[in-house]
Amino acid sequence: MLQGVPSQEQMQIPLASPKAPPREASLQWWHPNRFGVRFAPDRFRRELHVVHPDLDVTWHPIRERWLVWYRRPRIAMGWLLLFVAEDSQHRYVPLDARIFAAIFEQSGMKWDSGKEYWARIEQEAQRDKEREHADREQHLEDAGADHWDHTKIQVSMCGHSSGSKFVKHHAGD
Repeated sequence: MLQGVPSQEQMQIPLASPKAPPREASLQWWHPNRFGVRFAPDRFRRELHVVHPDLDVTWHPIRERWLVWYRRPRIAMGWLLLFVAEDSQHRYVPLDARIFAAIFEQSGMKWDSGKEYWARIEQEAQRDKEREHADREQHLEDAGADHWDHTKIQVSMCGHSSGSKFVKHHAGD
């Protein structure tokens, strides 16, 4: 049986305290009001301002991604980060029509009202829930099929059977 080590002989292991990442690693650090921030090329910014004058794009030098911002005076720094310009696998996306498509997807221009937008969100949530349920049911069927086949009545215990060996006895043959 293991005995506890007396307290004088206990080994002390210092706990490593996690080091906070630098402020520059934060997405919000690179907002358009920051001094020295790198903006998107002027041509792209002009096209962006045609869509909406309160939109802007900055470069995040640590993550090496474009950040798309929307001016919101009620926010402390004055800008709301709309999204990081990257694809679904978190890979770099250049400044092209995909940025405008993502902006349109999030804008009020696409949806006539908040009610229509919310209906779409609910529909997507329901679709995802149904897909998850179908995947779970398929997994249960796949995992349980062998067990189900094993519990079926088998006459010889060595393969498929048509049922109990007493079925024909009761049929009056």
